Amino acid sequence: MSASPRRIMIIEDSPTMAQLYRIVLGQEEDRELIFAANGLEGLDLAAQEPDVDLFIVDINMPHVDGLEFLRRLRGELGVTETPAVVVSTEGEETDRAAAFDAGANGFLRKPWKPAQLIDLVRSFSAPSP
Repeated sequence: MSASPRRIMIIEDSPTMAQLYRIVLGQEEDRELIFAANGLEGLDLAAQEPDVDLFIVDINMPHVDGLEFLRRLRGELGVTETPAVVVSTEGEETDRAAAFDAGANGFLRKPWKPAQLIDLVRSFSAPSP
């Protein structure tokens, strides 16, 4: 069975949401969570952290929003193989389509239930060591 992603970068500007991610996803001992407060910080961290197994990205953030983060991650940084999930209060079909067009591999609407997030994260298996 494939392992759940071990290194997850979460790009989220809300301290409350960041804490929820810590609580829900930080329960696995071998999992490392890397946080960025906006898309610009996320791009800087992504350039420095090449071994991320999964990106979780909010859409509405200051400086660089989540969709622009994904476009630049996939384009400028050339990170094309690492899966990315968009998590947002924006849940219309046009929002989902925009997320996938920008490079997302999954979409989850806020507010999410812990089991939904865990199931989604587990659906992206980590590479074998």
